[in-house]
Parts: sequence; C-alpha cells; structure tokens
Amino acid sequence: MKKSIKTLAATAAVLAMAGAAHAANVDINIYGASAQYLFWNDAADNFLIAKGCTGVTQAADSSGKHGVTSGNSCTAFGGNNVTIRYSGKASYESVRSLTASSNPDGCANGYLRKMANSVADPNNLTCQTVTLGASDVAGEAFVQESHGQKFGPRAGGDWNVTLTGEDASSLTHTNPLVVPFGFFVNNAVTAKKCTTAAGMLAGEYCAADADCGGTAGSCGAASTIDNITRLQAVNIFSGTASDWSDFGAYFTAQPIVACIRHAGSGTAAAFDWSVMRGNGWGNAVATWEDAGRIWFNESAGDSIKCVNGNSTTATTGSLIGAIGYADADQATGVAGTSQNVKAVKYNGAFGTRFNIRNGLYDFWTTQWIYEDPARTTAAQRPVVDALTAYAAIPGNVPSTKAKYWATADEMKFFKGGEAEYPFFSGAIDPQTP
Repeated sequence: MKKSIKTLAATAAVLAMAGAAHAANVDINIYGASAQYLFWNDAADNFLIAKGCTGVTQAADSSGKHGVTSGNSCTAFGGNNVTIRYSGKASYESVRSLTASSNPDGCANGYLRKMANSVADPNNLTCQTVTLGASDVAGEAFVQESHGQKFGPRAGGDWNVTLTGEDASSLTHTNPLVVPFGFFVNNAVTAKKCTTAAGMLAGEYCAADADCGGTAGSCGAASTIDNITRLQAVNIFSGTASDWSDFGAYFTAQPIVACIRHAGSGTAAAFDWSVMRGNGWGNAVATWEDAGRIWFNESAGDSIKCVNGNSTTATTGSLIGAIGYADADQATGVAGTSQNVKAVKYNGAFGTRFNIRNGLYDFWTTQWIYEDPARTTAAQRPVVDALTAYAAIPGNVPSTKAKYWATADEMKFFKGGEAEYPFFSGAIDPQTP
C-alpha cells in the first residue's frame, strides 16, 4: 500500500512538472481610455486571483499611464500564466489599435502599441499587440476637434486633432461597465451663499444680507463653489462666459479658465454628447486654445493639473479660477492639502454609482470594449471572455472604484448610445440602493 502511495505521489509530481513545462504565457493587452487604466489597475489582480492564479503581482510605470499585472499557473485557464497590460492614451486609440489605421508609436505595424514590458520592468515601454480596445464611447461618437498645446498650460507642443468618427464596423464589442464623469474647480472659484440664519433661503447664492431675508450676517463669506449647472457648463466650455461674475455678483469676479480635453478623448466625446449639445440643444465646445482662458489637455491627469493652480501665472499649473471635467473617481485623488482642486456637483448631484444607476445624474457613458476576434488566439479566448464577464458583475467592481463605477446590468436608467438620453428600463441585476 505504501508503495502504491509513493507511486501515485511520484506520478502526480511528474504530471505537475509536465503541466508546468507546457504552461503557455498568455498576454492580454488593453489599450485606449485613460479611465480604463485606472479601473484595471485596481481590478486586474482581483480578477487573476479569482481565476486561481498564483504569485499575482502588478506594477505601473512612473507616468501613471501604463500598468501590468501577472499571475502564474491559472487554474481557470488550463494552468497557463497570464499577463494583463493596460495603457491609458485616448479612447479613439481603441479602434485604431485594432484596425491598424494608425501607428503613433513607430512599432513594426499598426496593431502594436508601446506598453509596460513586465511587472519587473514597467518603465520599459515595448511594442505589444493590442488584444482589447477600451473606449468611453462608441467609435462613431468621435466627431470633435481641438487645437492647442498638448498639455495645456504646461505646453508640450502644438496638438491638432480633427475627427469625423472611427469606423468600428469590423470589430465586435461588449459593454460591461458604466463610466462616470464629473466637474472639478480650482479652490479659488468662490461665491457667497446664505447661511442657516436665512431659514428657507439657506444655501442660496447671495450678494448681501438682503438677498437672504435681511438678517444681519445671513449672507456668508465667499467659499469654493460646490455645484455647476448645465447652463453654466455650456457657457463656460463654449467660451461664451469669460468671468465668474457673469453668473452674478454672488461670484468672486475673476477670469474663467476652462480646462478642456483634447479631441480623441472619450471624456471629451462624452462631454460633447452628454452635456454640451448631444440631445439637440446647447452649444459647441470651444475648439481653439485661448491662452490663459481656454486650455486643451491630453489626459485626465493633465486636466486636473490644469485646474490645480495657485497663482496668476501658468508656469506650473493654470491660472486660479479654473474649471475642468474628468472621470468622476478622480475626486479620490484631489482632496489632499497639496491640491487646489475640488470636485463639485453637477445639477445638484455628484456622479456617484448610486446617483447614476438610479437616474439622478446623467453625465456618464457606457464603456465599449472592442475586439477583433480573428486576431484573438485560442489561448487568449477564454481569458478575454472571462475578463469581460467578470467586469459586468456588480460585486466585482474594486472597492476603490465602487463609489463611482457601475456595471451595465445594475443600471435602472440606461441609454443605448451617446445620442440617447437615459430612460428608465429597470435593472437586469438590481442593487440596493
């Protein structure tokens, strides 16, 4: 009996070594939207652990735009080793990288993009074949243009983009997630409001005590604003309004500095369709830089830096008085004392997961994950399918994103495309609240 046990143990060891020897290295490279970089930087390790991978490790490059997560001997994938790379550039690159319609990184062909080489060497950006393209909007929604410095007030050279839509007709797609956006202002954007001494008028804008009912001291001192309306946003980002006092004497008079995303960004397209004019009324987003007043920025991080000014010069940030928009979960990184940025409500609500799925907030889009199935290998297929399925489950949203990000299945109010306004449809996978 002991001999049999030893034989079985030896046989198992041999089989284990044989399995390890034949384990394949499977690469899944996700490229496009900057918001997706932030999401998968939190979710990729959870995914691999859930799929029985061992030795899961991850790293990001120093720019904060390229990440990589690796796991070994993944039981859900036949014992293969899996590496997931994710890079945030711009959403329109999702389609271009899968159709080889451009080659911005000078790689061997247009299907390749520079991404983090490995967990051990994340700052070494090497040409990798893109497996999945991540976009905040459908390819056809990229019909914007922008002309200005690449990094706004931080220069970077002229950057001119004119888009007429990205043809994604040859690709398949899934829509597992909902991408939230929000507004951010410089702390110096201030206004006066009625205090609790004003009773029912508490919280309303005021220029003097008389506006709050006359009680002495009921019009409080100016403080950073906490809300922006669609009417204000349309007039600010079209370049129509130029001073905060244009919205009334309640606001501290100072020039408005609009921090806008360059065309090609999913955030820029979402803003164009969801806020500015997507439903048939509003105004066009400004398309040309006006130094000191209108700046374009390549990434979400660049936009926050544009808003984060503390002087009247633009040498290291922006002029005070700036306002911009970005992924709503950027709010988790702007509350520190080193930041002069504050997340504000839009039409009276924050872009949180609860507000979005329950129909209280409309500045969001459905995520588009594009794929060219003909280029997906047999070894990649089960990982790709598992990855998109994992992202669609409400309970799998990483805890660091769970306040803002929602899955499509939990949405009670939904829209099928950028030109549609959200409508009540009922959730496929209802959540509370």
